[in-house]
Amino acid sequence: MSGVRVAVTSAVILLLVISLASGTAVAGAVDGGSGAETETAASAGSTTVTVERDGDRLRYELSVTPAPEVERLWVVVGGASVVASSGFEVTGDEGRTRLRWTGAETGTVELVAGGDRESAAAGDGGGQESVVRDEWAFTEVPFVEVQRDSGGSVERSWPLAERTRTESGVYGARYALTGTTESVARSASGRRVEVVAPATEGPRVGSDAAAESIVDAGWRLDVGDGGDDVLAFAVPGVRPGGESVPVHDEFWVNADSRLDSPENVWLHEYVHTRQSFTLTDEMRWFREASAEYYAARLSYEQGRIDRRTMERHLDGSPSEATLTDPSAWRDRTVPRDKGARLLAVLDRKIRAETHGYNSLQDVFWRLNRHDGPVTYEAFARAVSDVAGEPMGEWLDTHVAGDTPVADQYPGTAPFIGAGLPSAENRPVGVTFVVVSFALSLVASPPLYGVLRRLQRRGRPATP
Repeated sequence: MSGVRVAVTSAVILLLVISLASGTAVAGAVDGGSGAETETAASAGSTTVTVERDGDRLRYELSVTPAPEVERLWVVVGGASVVASSGFEVTGDEGRTRLRWTGAETGTVELVAGGDRESAAAGDGGGQESVVRDEWAFTEVPFVEVQRDSGGSVERSWPLAERTRTESGVYGARYALTGTTESVARSASGRRVEVVAPATEGPRVGSDAAAESIVDAGWRLDVGDGGDDVLAFAVPGVRPGGESVPVHDEFWVNADSRLDSPENVWLHEYVHTRQSFTLTDEMRWFREASAEYYAARLSYEQGRIDRRTMERHLDGSPSEATLTDPSAWRDRTVPRDKGARLLAVLDRKIRAETHGYNSLQDVFWRLNRHDGPVTYEAFARAVSDVAGEPMGEWLDTHVAGDTPVADQYPGTAPFIGAGLPSAENRPVGVTFVVVSFALSLVASPPLYGVLRRLQRRGRPATP
């Protein structure tokens, strides 16, 4: 029984360690203010940025001080209107405004960006991706690039691309929420997820639940993308759905979006932040297809929807669309429809061929690590390598061809998770503890017996 007690003690200690490491919570509020100032330094000078609320918009002022060795300097602005400048002259305005430095010791540029209060006030969001209210405002952060030429060597910096939390709000690399805000953060496996919302109108599902769901998805979706910490904005009044910027690991979601849905927008946009690959046109379908598939699957694995709901969402009418030919798609839903269903079937086939050892996540992982844009050939090669057998013919038929994925439709066997180990839907930590505990119980008595025999052999004989 001593060996059993040792095993139980070890398992309890292990469980405590895993529990302590599983996550931490941080919550706080930011009071609204009139302005904020940040400064970024470069080897060829410095740039100071001041931002403040100006009616229905945000007003940014850039103050650029070039180093003595700088010979030429430009400021490029996108997504905002330049309303004033000093020490600069406009040289072009084709999509983005380009300003050239005139040689002043310090040059300044003022620009405004923001939303349309009237259209947002209706409350239905419509097609709006920015919202302005009396207490807060959600807008995109303008694109600003500073280019410094020091003797033929051009140095570039992006002064608005750094995340900043100030008295006036939370500024990401792509999105900004000004006014009084509140946030919830969770951390696991060295990655931090923060959900930010207006303090007066928090997300209907709750920041805590959203952050915990995203962190849990990070545990389950191991696709080799280290990435930065994730910043998510929960915004009332914007159009339904969300938007993600993978290069910055940021996204926004309509605050009314539900977690208990196969169309889990929170997880859909989170999956996009894990996509660090670049796709050729023939692989464009994979971006939305993988986000749609894993949003439904992760919702199921988290117990937010049942299996039938997941399968019904991924099922549908047979599609003859050729995924590798976007010009032939009848509408933009092809990747979310046929693409997501195809990945569900492909995931099952890989798991069945490898007895659950590999999955579509391993293909995802290889795409993230691929050097250069991912082509269809690179994708097919990754699938075959992960599956351990040639898959080119099947992919040519259903991805590069117009044949529907026929083994998923009503009247056939379930196509999600067939042949998977029964533990595949359990949290990783729970499975690890259960297996460790069971092995300890099995191995401890024999090991204890061996140790006792060795101890007896080394003990001097007694009369």
